[in-house]
Amino acid sequence: MNYLPAESDSSMFGGNSNWRGPVWMPVNALLIRALLGFYLYYGDNFRIECPTGSGNQMNLFEVAREIANRLTRIFLRDEHGRRPVYGGTGKFQKDPHWKDCILFYEYFHGDNGAGLGASHQTGWTGLVAKLMEMFGRLDAERLLACPKITDELHARVARFPALGDSVPSRGTEV
Repeated sequence: MNYLPAESDSSMFGGNSNWRGPVWMPVNALLIRALLGFYLYYGDNFRIECPTGSGNQMNLFEVAREIANRLTRIFLRDEHGRRPVYGGTGKFQKDPHWKDCILFYEYFHGDNGAGLGASHQTGWTGLVAKLMEMFGRLDAERLLACPKITDELHARVARFPALGDSVPSRGTEV
């Protein structure tokens, strides 16, 4: 099976009825949440290459922020005044009556960020606003320095079943 940046070309996934592309806001929000939880445990000492192949080392907070920034840029104008979310749809890119009406699509093209699927997914795609708010208020040092934040986030991560078993308790040796 090959990488498909948008719609499926295979009936294995029900054609276009089931495949929902590689960029979903709720999956990315869960990933960011997990990265922040792991950052609280490992701190600045654990670093990974991000993006892969770049040689750039980041801690997990920085990786989470990078993912949030990439998701945010889907909706922002680029250097040419185009919003990736609208892909090649001229009316939304240039028409003065439509160009500032932001649509929250169901999922997004993995290569160019164009919105795909339903264009009214304000629930889960609206998570991008929460990510902007969170990273606008929070930096890595402040996160690590605030016991209330670290305890609360660590408790939330521990309650999340997919991560609860794999995240060591605070203070536990790895």
